[in-house]
This record gives sequence, C-alpha cells and structure tokens, in this order.
Amino acid sequence: MGKTVRLGELEAELQDETYPLDREYVVESYGDYDLDLAGGEESVEDALGRVDDDHFESHADLVATIEDGVGGEAVGRRNYTDRGGSAGEGDRESF
Repeated sequence: MGKTVRLGELEAELQDETYPLDREYVVESYGDYDLDLAGGEESVEDALGRVDDDHFESHADLVATIEDGVGGEAVGRRNYTDRGGSAGEGDRESF
C-alpha cells in the first residue's frame, strides 16, 4: 500500500520533476500512491492504465492525463449544482 494523497498534493509533488517524463518512470515513482477521490481511492498506476499516453512533455500534460484516467471517480455527485435545478438543464443563461 502506498502513500494516500489528494490530487492537489500529487500535483504539487509532480511540479518538482524534470520534464519530459515517460510512463515507466511515473509508475515506478508514483504508481503506488493512492489518490483520495470523492468516489474512493485509486492508485496512480490504475489511473494511468486507462489512458494511452506514454510520454509527458510537461507538468500540466501529466496532471491532465492522470485526471483523465480517474475520470468521474474524482467527482462527487454527478450533475450536482448548489444553484438549484439540475446542472446542464436547458440553454438558459443567468444574469
């Protein structure tokens, strides 16, 4: 079992890396980190396993790829809004 981190904490740690990086290095260095997500925990290795990218040119590129890998697991309730009604309902604009 690895270190449990939130996405923001992992993002900060990845900032210190020297880019570009490849998937093998990221999995070796961070793969056993467990991401603390709204829908539970998931390892960085599992998240990267859902995407095809093997090379990361920048910090932003790697973070976006990890976020793509966790997808909806990182989100709390889907289509939730605290503004009333349903998210994405109609094409009305609020002024």
